[in-house]
Amino acid sequence: MSFKRFPIQLALLLFVSTTSFSQRGIVPIHQIQGASNISPYDGRTITTRGIVTFITQRGFFIQTPDNEVDSDPKTSEGIYVFTNDVIPQGVAIGNLLEVTGTVTEYRPRNERYALTMTEIVNPGIKVLSRNNPLPSPIKLTAEDLNPQGKIDQIERLEGMRVKVDSLIVVAPTGGFEDRKSGWVVSDGVFYGVLPGTPRPFREPGISLLMWLIDKLPQNIPYFDMNPELLRVDSDAQEEAKPIDVAVGMTVKNLVGVIDYSRRAYTLLVDSKSEQPIVEGERSFIKASPASSKEATIAFFNMENFFDDEKNSDNVKEETILPKEVFQARLNKASLAIRNVLSMPDVLGVIEVENIKVLRKLAEKINNDAVKANQPNPQYEAFLEEGNDGRGIDVGFLIKTSKVKVLEVSQLAKNEKINFGNEKDRYLYDRPPLLIRVEIQDEKKPVFTVIVNHFKSYLGIDDPENGESIRNRRRLQAEWLANYITERQKANPEEMIVVGGDLNSFQFNDGYNDLIGILKGTPSQNVLTPSKSSYQTGLVNLVDLIDPRNRYSYVFEGSAQVLDHILLNKPAQKRALKFGYARLNADFPKIYSNDANRPERLSDHDVPIVYLSLEPPQ
Repeated sequence: MSFKRFPIQLALLLFVSTTSFSQRGIVPIHQIQGASNISPYDGRTITTRGIVTFITQRGFFIQTPDNEVDSDPKTSEGIYVFTNDVIPQGVAIGNLLEVTGTVTEYRPRNERYALTMTEIVNPGIKVLSRNNPLPSPIKLTAEDLNPQGKIDQIERLEGMRVKVDSLIVVAPTGGFEDRKSGWVVSDGVFYGVLPGTPRPFREPGISLLMWLIDKLPQNIPYFDMNPELLRVDSDAQEEAKPIDVAVGMTVKNLVGVIDYSRRAYTLLVDSKSEQPIVEGERSFIKASPASSKEATIAFFNMENFFDDEKNSDNVKEETILPKEVFQARLNKASLAIRNVLSMPDVLGVIEVENIKVLRKLAEKINNDAVKANQPNPQYEAFLEEGNDGRGIDVGFLIKTSKVKVLEVSQLAKNEKINFGNEKDRYLYDRPPLLIRVEIQDEKKPVFTVIVNHFKSYLGIDDPENGESIRNRRRLQAEWLANYITERQKANPEEMIVVGGDLNSFQFNDGYNDLIGILKGTPSQNVLTPSKSSYQTGLVNLVDLIDPRNRYSYVFEGSAQVLDHILLNKPAQKRALKFGYARLNADFPKIYSNDANRPERLSDHDVPIVYLSLEPPQ
């Protein structure tokens, strides 16, 4: 055999690259992941190896075989390989692969305030062996999901197989509306905590990630984002069926891979390896009916309560539901208001399309009550069109069998603002609606009720528009606080009830303090503080109940209050009870499709106050 002559240095290089690459060129996954959030190999091209443990639509996870793991518990043995829209041939569960690609720290473009996920992109793969046993899952413990832990406390398990023996559901399975059919489709995603962990609630302050990333002032409080939460995606695996669960149910024997998505560590359930077990059922918790010496006032966000007809040429994209979907929603609403809310005397409604829709609902409830041998409430609808681009408004259903309407007045419809990007905009998309009612009792007490739907949090942390949105929310609360203050000066004994979806927590959220503005005690430790203080004398009733019941909504796993009832001093003297009818926030979105159950007409629970008809002693 003859050899072509090469320079000595080149011959040596060729020898090294052909004989030792497979031994010395492999970077173990735990070295790629490192002991912190950011990989020490970020931006570098590497070759690694691992067993395929989970396949998604746009990539797959690999993990180090059990006999090759390192001894450092801070370094993950799993990693995600992003392949975009094509899963390469040879990628199958149990296959041991050699993967060459570029290490990157991925954060979605629309998720500015999120941790990063270590990935390998632009991969090339080589199958080393097939049908290998999967790495043993690590059991999650209270140490891993510690309420006092750091926000990235399970970063060390990113991309790895884990097992949860038992998980208590604290946020129900979500879903989305199919645009063609109008029915809801489950997304398979819910949140849970380990047994013995209290239910996580939203706490004061801005999210920790925003506070850290934007380096906000020290006087702005931050919320730790409840690191004890585990987000679960039950149908991420091909052909997997979603697990639809309500709050309080238990899911056992969960096995899967730890991903990071939607600002949360997420367990992608591997139902092919282990079948989860779901235990416990629950249904709504109803409000007690008003006694003969009580009046009840409630506020119900009915979540996009549209009908099946075209109603307006002024709405850019009017929602028109299929007839069967609207009829199902009417039936659910009737069941909810009659059998869960116990037919409040005054019901403020939010997110209703127009007076025509609300009248259809009133007629449905009245007729259904008669058919069910219940007292006919003789509900009458009141609603005024506002300025909302989608056409949703606030209104009232009044039980005219017991209540007489004295006055209906829409407030601040034509008020405008000129601030930042909000040039010549209406202050309120959904202007407040005021109603004065007389209870048909021998004492005939009169109450003034104001239903509200403040601007939502959407876009509040946007770098370009966030300040304008925060100022608009502030101005809405200030206008209402000033109106109530001036109204009380004219009639100090008037009993005023303020409520609805105020799109604000009962405390400082770091952006604004809307409830503080309404109460006359606004915090200045916010990004957009109030410039005025109004002595309304309002008390927020949620502050007076058991902390475990202080929620009307669930977002990203945390229970929180968006729906409030506040009373001025004369009304406070009549207050007997307050609470929330539980029929929406704790239940899976898929329940929306069942016309014969009241749960999940909406995503908001309903606050109800009971007021005495007897004058205070």
